[in-house]
Amino acid sequence: MTYSPVDTGSGILTNPEGMLLVDHTLYVAENRKNEVASLKLDDAGLRGDVVQRTTDPRFGIPTRIAADGDLLYLPNAHATTTPTPTTPYTAVAIPKP
Repeated sequence: MTYSPVDTGSGILTNPEGMLLVDHTLYVAENRKNEVASLKLDDAGLRGDVVQRTTDPRFGIPTRIAADGDLLYLPNAHATTTPTPTTPYTAVAIPKP
């Protein structure tokens, strides 16, 4: 498999971690910003523009993205939390932007 960088123009992605491509939309979890950037890609998938940034108060350093229907699911990493056997971990569901 060959990978090519995506030119995001002036759209800066800070701490991108999880990414999900759905049709011509690339969703990027910007973990420490607690945001999801939505980029519309060109037909070749080599250029994209940030069209929306979404945040949610339930985000706790989102790390990956999965989709089902009209929802995106983002698990929270809690990277600043010392894990214990009872540490709760959550995933947040948000509407696709």
